[in-house]
Amino acid sequence: MEALQVTQTIMDDYSARILLGTFERPASAIELGRRFGIPIAACYRRIKQLEGLGLLYGERAEPSRNGRGLQLYRSRLRSVQIAIEDGKLRARVVLAPMGVAATSENEVTEQIMNLREPSLTV
Repeated sequence: MEALQVTQTIMDDYSARILLGTFERPASAIELGRRFGIPIAACYRRIKQLEGLGLLYGERAEPSRNGRGLQLYRSRLRSVQIAIEDGKLRARVVLAPMGVAATSENEVTEQIMNLREPSLTV
């Protein structure tokens, strides 16, 4: 996971709302769409993107009428810090471990981009 890519993703309004809506308790895509006014197709696209970045995970499935189960998602994102210092952009992302009973420590990723030479990432 690249910290700079994470910061760009969470600046998207729908992605930010999904992460916020799954921070304290898991929620389904349908619930998130209704709660935040996100079209369901866009909600599922963002969920897939957030899962791909490791920011969101499927915590459990609840029984549903169609028998397939309703997936409940939970955010792993705990904090993001973005700073510009001495001509460098620094992004730091802290993720919680997956699962309620996870005993491992938070995952911390930090990335620095030299703004004077944008192609150089430390």
